[in-house]
This record gives sequence, structure tokens and C-alpha cells, in this order.
Amino acid sequence: MSDSGSGGLRDSITDAAQHVAGGVHSAADQVSNAACRAHDGIGEVRQVIRAQPITAALVVFALGYLFGRLGALIPSGSRRA
Repeated sequence: MSDSGSGGLRDSITDAAQHVAGGVHSAADQVSNAACRAHDGIGEVRQVIRAQPITAALVVFALGYLFGRLGALIPSGSRRA
């Protein structure tokens, strides 16, 4: 009687392990696909910068200005009464 109980437990542990392994494999595939898309995107950005360097520089300066202005809106938290 204990053999059938341990066999069922072993089967459920095996099923759970296979389910977890399938989830890990799926997550690894998604990470791999995301890394490939990011690499392709970086290559496209490099091509745009090489094709239009002045425009790319203006965009970078504009983004830096906007982020600087937005950062100035955040209170520093060191107020003295």
C-alpha cells in the first residue's frame, strides 16, 4: 500500500519538475529573443547616427535638456525651516 502512495507522490513530483523546467525553458527563450531584438535595435540606431550625425547630436542635446529640466522639478528633500 505504501508503494502505490510513494509512486503517486513520485509521479506528481516528476510532473511538477517537468512543469517548472518547461517554464524555465520558456523564460530563457523569451530572454534570448529580447536580447536579439535589442541587439538589432542598437544596430539600427548606429546606422541612423552614421547617416545623420548632426540630427542625432541635436536629438541627444534636446533630450539632455528635457531631462535636466524635468530633474529640476523634483524636490531635493533637503529643506531647512
